[in-house]
Amino acid sequence: PMSHISQKLEYKVIIISHKGIRVKGDDISDKLAENLELESNRLASDGWEFLSAVPTISSEGAVSKLLVTYKKVKG
Repeated sequence: PMSHISQKLEYKVIIISHKGIRVKGDDISDKLAENLELESNRLASDGWEFLSAVPTISSEGAVSKLLVTYKKVKG
């Protein structure tokens, strides 16, 4: 039988947004993706694993902020 090792996890929740002037209704998906990728790579180097991204604010049909959750094993 396999032994199960209980691991304690910790979570980090951050907001990803695009800083700068926006024209109302602009699609800034590419900027959000770029910021999410940069932040995810930075956190991954410290052991954080991407878990989920949820849009939190939309304006004129375009998402302008993401609530992003990461997890890692405590230790």
